Amino acid sequence: MRKLLSRTALALAATSMLGLASVPAQAEDITFMTGPAGGSWYPLGGAIKNILEEEVDGLNVTIRPGAGLINLKGVSSGKAHMGWSLVMSAVDGVNGREPFKEKLGDICNLGSFYDNYMQVTTTSDEVHTVADLKGRALVTLPRGNTTELGARILLSTEGLTYDSLSKVNFASMTDGVNMMKDGQVDAMMTITSVPNGSLLDLTNSRDVKFLPITDAEFAKMKAANSGWQRLTIKANSYPGQEEDVVIAGFPAHLILNCSKISEETAYNITKALIKRGSDLSTIVKSLATLDAKKMAVDIGVPFHPGAIKAYKEAGAM
Repeated sequence: MRKLLSRTALALAATSMLGLASVPAQAEDITFMTGPAGGSWYPLGGAIKNILEEEVDGLNVTIRPGAGLINLKGVSSGKAHMGWSLVMSAVDGVNGREPFKEKLGDICNLGSFYDNYMQVTTTSDEVHTVADLKGRALVTLPRGNTTELGARILLSTEGLTYDSLSKVNFASMTDGVNMMKDGQVDAMMTITSVPNGSLLDLTNSRDVKFLPITDAEFAKMKAANSGWQRLTIKANSYPGQEEDVVIAGFPAHLILNCSKISEETAYNITKALIKRGSDLSTIVKSLATLDAKKMAVDIGVPFHPGAIKAYKEAGAM
C-alpha cells in the first residue's frame, strides 16, 4: 500500500514538474518608437522587433512611427518603452537645453549603432553651397524631427532662416524625394544613414549634387550643439557622386525608459542586439561590423543598468 502511494506521489510530482515546464515565460509588451516613412529607423525598427521577439522569451514589441525629438519625449513620459534617438538631441534633452523646455527624465542609453549624416541634396545647377539656398525652395522633415532642427542650425550658419527661402515644405522622406523628382523644390535636407534607400531612389532618377559643409559652417554648428561630428560621404556612395563630400552628423542610438524597463529586460534586449545586431546590415550596411564595444561607447547619456550588465558580460566595459 505504501509502495503504491509512493509511486502515485512520484507520478503526481513528475506530472506537476512537466506542467510547470510547459508554462511559457510571462509575456511582456513594450512599445518601440521608430521613425518616419522613407528613413532608416522605420525598417530597422521592424528588424529589431523580429530579433527581440525571437531572442527574448515572452517579449512582444509594438512598433510606432516617430522622430528624433518626439521619441525622446515619448520615452521620457512613459508613452513608449524604447525608441531611436540621435545623440545631438538626446544630450540636449537630458540637460534641458533648447529645443527642450526642461530636462527629460527617465532617459537611459541602450547603445550606439551607426552614424547619421546631414545630407543636403540639390537638383539645381545654380546651387553649389548652403549659402546658395537663399531664395530657393526647400523640403525637410516635419517639425519634431531632429532633421528639421538640424536644417535650421545649418541654415543659420549662413545667416539664413526659413524666411530667407522662397518656400519650405515639411514632409516625409518619401514625399520629399517625390518633390525633388517633380521639380517642386530645389533642395532637400535630411539626417540619415549612408547610403539611404530614398536618396538612392532620387539619385537613380535625377542628377543630384550633395552640398559640402564648410569648416566655418561646421564650427558654428558645433558651437550650437557639441554633438555634431565631422563625417564624410565617401565617393560613389550614390550614383553620380564621384568625390568625397565632407559634411557633419552624429551617431544614432537606442534609448530606454529607465523606470518602465526592468534591469532584466534591458539586459536581455541588449544581449540579443549584441548577438544579432550585425543582422541589421541588410538595412544599414555599416552595421555589419557592429559589436558590443561600438555599442557601449559613452555619449554623455547614462546607460540603463541592464545594458551595463550585458556590456560587462561581453567584455565591452
